[in-house]
Amino acid sequence: MSRHMFTFHYVDVLPMLGLAFVFLWLRLTGVGVRELFGEAALTVTGHLRRRPNPAAEQALRATFATLDRELAEILGDRTPHDRLG
Repeated sequence: MSRHMFTFHYVDVLPMLGLAFVFLWLRLTGVGVRELFGEAALTVTGHLRRRPNPAAEQALRATFATLDRELAEILGDRTPHDRLG
């Protein structure tokens, strides 16, 4: 049997064609490739990042809760009132 019996022409082009079709499909469906890669990068870096210091996280949460409470007190009731009644 010949060694080249099972070879195909242009096999090295097939992965590039497949990648081009994937990008075309993503573009036609409205998915932005830049946003897709950005979300993938954030997902990977989020898994590689260390967890924050629990004491610092708790202090920051308490500070924002206090700020939220004070802003709610300053702003008061901002719901629109019924003008007809």
